[in-house]
Amino acid sequence: MARVSPTAEGFRIVFRCPSIPLAEIAWRWSFAAAAWFLGASFLLEYASTLRVNALDRLLLATQQPVVILQAIHRIFEGSAFRFTRAGLLLAMALAIAWIILASLGRAITVRSILSEVNAEAKVTGGTRSLLALNFFQLAVALAGLIGAIGSALLASSTWASTRASIGDATRLWFAALFLTAIAWSTLNWFLSTATIFAVEEGHGVFDALASVVQLCTERPTAITIPGVLFSLIHLGIFLLACGASFTVLGIAGVIGAGGVLFLECLIFLGYSAALGFLRIGKLAAYVSLAFGPTDAGYVEAPITPVRDSDGAVDTTELILSDVPLPAG
Repeated sequence: MARVSPTAEGFRIVFRCPSIPLAEIAWRWSFAAAAWFLGASFLLEYASTLRVNALDRLLLATQQPVVILQAIHRIFEGSAFRFTRAGLLLAMALAIAWIILASLGRAITVRSILSEVNAEAKVTGGTRSLLALNFFQLAVALAGLIGAIGSALLASSTWASTRASIGDATRLWFAALFLTAIAWSTLNWFLSTATIFAVEEGHGVFDALASVVQLCTERPTAITIPGVLFSLIHLGIFLLACGASFTVLGIAGVIGAGGVLFLECLIFLGYSAALGFLRIGKLAAYVSLAFGPTDAGYVEAPITPVRDSDGAVDTTELILSDVPLPAG
């Protein structure tokens, strides 16, 4: 009996057990809602600490750009330290919350997928390695953001020092940005895939990463196909969402600003939900590839000849008898 391909197994788990991707969507959306709420509260609280006197109001009412800029400078003067300190505290709190929530959510989803892929698999891992892996993922994301900013600064400094053309500086910026994106996506993929081995086998961070490298070297084609297929589906959904978004903007004069905002939010939520299902499907494909039942597990039962009470072969059976059948 041929085993099911990992990609087909990923789709099967997504459609057979929709509770797994829904759980993934739930914890991600919960964190996103909390982050937006805390960010808005932070900005409102910071705005309430700004002091606006009568002179500032008078300067803002002049409707002169230069005077308004001076008034804004007076209002925000001396508040940069408060804003930076509060922003750093909020960022650190959100980072810690993300690491803990992502580790717990990934442990639950991987264990659920393992129980569906291979019921005989024994889950021995905890969340300690997941905490470290998610910390490294966050660090890699921060490094990627710094690299993206650095690519723009590199192109700007090169253009200023060498007097190169705008086109050459732009190409240098896109090349550096592309290399940064490739490096980030590669490291993020290894770290996210290593969570499978951290949960199932209880490996440490570096042992889990070594298991991913070993899987890539032993079965490069098998592990590349699911990633490529799910990435193509992701691209198709992204283009569909972009087309729907531009269509809504095109009919903005008919439905109004409120309708545009509502429909754009629905499109974004639908795209995010589809992305959650694809993420779980790809993860299930990797779990099936790494810990699914092998072909050796499917052994056909041998055909036992029918014997009579003396242990001899029953010659009356048409299939087992060596007596030729009469001609019809």
